[in-house]
Amino acid sequence: MEIVACDRPAIWDRYVRLHPQGGPFHLFGWKNVFEKTYHLPAYYLMAVDSPSGQASAAPSPFQIKGILALALVCSPGRRRRLVSLPYLDVAGVLADDRRGESRLIEEAIHIARSKRARWIELRQAAPLACHSLAPASGKTMIDCNLETMVGSWQVSSHKAGLQRPLPSDSRQLMQSFKSKLRSQVKKAMKNGLTCESGGTELLPAFYGVFARNMRDLGSPIHHYRFFETVFATFGDRACVVLVRRKLDPVAASVVLLYGNRSHNPWASSVKDFRKLGTNMLLYWAMLAHACDHGMDIFDFGRSSPGAGTYVFKQQWEARPTPLYWYYLTLDGDPVDPMAETLSFTAWKRLPVWLSRLIGPHVRRHISL
Repeated sequence: MEIVACDRPAIWDRYVRLHPQGGPFHLFGWKNVFEKTYHLPAYYLMAVDSPSGQASAAPSPFQIKGILALALVCSPGRRRRLVSLPYLDVAGVLADDRRGESRLIEEAIHIARSKRARWIELRQAAPLACHSLAPASGKTMIDCNLETMVGSWQVSSHKAGLQRPLPSDSRQLMQSFKSKLRSQVKKAMKNGLTCESGGTELLPAFYGVFARNMRDLGSPIHHYRFFETVFATFGDRACVVLVRRKLDPVAASVVLLYGNRSHNPWASSVKDFRKLGTNMLLYWAMLAHACDHGMDIFDFGRSSPGAGTYVFKQQWEARPTPLYWYYLTLDGDPVDPMAETLSFTAWKRLPVWLSRLIGPHVRRHISL
């Protein structure tokens, strides 16, 4: 088995779609998003079996044994790290077996050392096979070669994903809600709110809501080009869901369609209008959009267990699943998973126009 740098998006994406744990954030297109928006060096690695020794020439999907995408993030005071992948909920290693997984992580360690990265961060939807608990003793078992290459292994489940199964159409979906939830959605409609979905023509409206909400939360905002590139890369598999009060955008989100699942990585609302039920109508519109496009599962994205967003998503009958964020420290002290933050008190005092201007220069260094 050898590890090769992949420059064939179609082969990569086919492996992702065939893998049971593959998802939208594993797709090759994110390399384009990171490089075009923030000029982050990205490394797309493939584990390939080829008895003929020609693996690097033209590997087929059936020779691929695993993939791992990484981006190099540099933050003042936090030094360099390789993340799989920054800004997204989950990516990490996809592999056929433990051997492929270990070989990809070994190569990631070599890259990290060559780039003077202090640690590697792998955001996994499921535990790594090469870092597991022995059934008898309960002790952590790490592949021998990896154990000698890494100073410390940490795994944190401080974030959880939330998903809910969907019925075949939005009418059944509404009927499945508890009466209180149905009344809240209907109240938002009676308050004169309307919803729509579309493509890039709605991006300016989405970004206006997003920028205002991020400023109110004290969070630096992504560059507008980040979302432009997402839509340019994924085409009609990306859409904006928008809630208006008369003509004014008051809540908005970006939804990504993947297979039979609909994913919502970014959603925001203007706090001045939330009493009208903007968030309730936005989430209803996203769920209804997913049903009407034949999706079987709606993924609400990540939240911290117990946080307000986590509780809000649970009322839509979302089922939590732990996420496994691994930190492989190569030198120095272990990483504090809670040290990185997206919330700064002083940021809330900025005018929105200024937060939009300087936010992307800060946001590129924050991997959350």
